[in-house]
Amino acid sequence: MCDVPNSDQPIRADCSRRGFLKVAVAAAGGAAVSSRVSLADESGLRMRPGQRRSPVVEIASSYVVANGHVHPVLLREMMDRAIADLGGVSTVAEAWRQILRPDDIIGLKFNRSAQTGIGTTPYVARALIAGLNSAGWPSRQIVCIEAPRGVEEEMGTTPPRSGFASEATKFDSGADQFALALGQVTALIDIPFLKTHNIAGMTGSLKNLSHGLIKHPARYHDHGCSPYIGDIVASAPIRSKLRLCIVDALRVVYHGGPELLHGEVSEEGMLLVGFDPVAVDTVGLSVLNDVRKRRGLPQVARSAEGVPYLAAAHRRNLGVAVWHGIDRTNIRI
Repeated sequence: MCDVPNSDQPIRADCSRRGFLKVAVAAAGGAAVSSRVSLADESGLRMRPGQRRSPVVEIASSYVVANGHVHPVLLREMMDRAIADLGGVSTVAEAWRQILRPDDIIGLKFNRSAQTGIGTTPYVARALIAGLNSAGWPSRQIVCIEAPRGVEEEMGTTPPRSGFASEATKFDSGADQFALALGQVTALIDIPFLKTHNIAGMTGSLKNLSHGLIKHPARYHDHGCSPYIGDIVASAPIRSKLRLCIVDALRVVYHGGPELLHGEVSEEGMLLVGFDPVAVDTVGLSVLNDVRKRRGLPQVARSAEGVPYLAAAHRRNLGVAVWHGIDRTNIRI
């Protein structure tokens, strides 16, 4: 069983059946591939004694997206495959039963920023909701937060509550009012884009939660959004409910983000899936660096140490941002 995060423990997973950077044995229809070039592990970040490595599955296909058009059947196959592999089980339904309770009200947290230009969210939403339905969670138990217009009606999900709590919730570096939709759900699945960010360096799982679920996100952009991002995600309203991160890297904003500028999106056809948002973002940083290198651009950062909020989140034991602490599996189908 996966060790699902709760308010008393760091976000982590105890379901890694792989060794460090071990290549997964592919199920029917695909093959595993070797890892991309890894980040450097800077001396300032260390694994704590007894800290568990965090599994992250990177799954990609050259055929899932082309000229902005997504292949829905292949996307569903990729998503189901990655979630099952992450859980170390043979079917995605088994994996969902490890991650969620039958009575959970599941919040799917998408990202509104650049959503129209990137254009993949409706496909990802449909694949994820259909997978949850097939595993036993009806649409009425699913709440889409920041989903594109029309998805909610099409898939029959429960509308999110609008607005924010009347009282602020304190976290280590401040206080703010959390979205009412957060109180509506008992479990969160985080579905961000992978993008560069002109203040934070990059944005992925962590920032989609921290700055997407509070009333005044603009207050928390100083110092590369550090330590605010980690502090907000570590607060009980988010940390106690976060179950899974699925990064939509089908089309990656590799320069000029977080908004989409002309010609600065790369069709990578990829999903990054993990329980630990710090580890998922650390792998995302490596992907961004790889995309930028192919285009003759400098790295976002040589390691997580160069992204202040990632380093701060690691140090506060929110997750793992050192490369030797991440159990990364690459699958290409």
